[in-house]
Amino acid sequence: MKAIVYEHFQAELSKAKTLIAEQDFESAWIALQRAHILGQNDAIAHPIAHWNMLKLAWKQKDFQEISMQLMSTVLAIPLTLLSGKKRYLRGGKANVDDSEKMSIPEDIQQILNQ
Repeated sequence: MKAIVYEHFQAELSKAKTLIAEQDFESAWIALQRAHILGQNDAIAHPIAHWNMLKLAWKQKDFQEISMQLMSTVLAIPLTLLSGKKRYLRGGKANVDDSEKMSIPEDIQQILNQ
């Protein structure tokens, strides 16, 4: 992972942790989804993003999200290593269908393009 991408990935995780502490779960999910997009092509960052999503789902007692994030956390490393950059980027939440392509926020796309 490029240093600039890693820096923004860490910033989104940090933002999510702050938002969770403030009980702003909706905004925390957005920060975690942004972190997921930034880290999705990295075999270490990808499962870290899902692990943090799993912890938030657990905190909210969202059992559908918990089951999805548990599976995603376990599969993130092998899927990233097998498919890597061939996969299209997505936000990582359970309510987004795998076949759905999502638009990447412009600021994140600019970071990824660097």
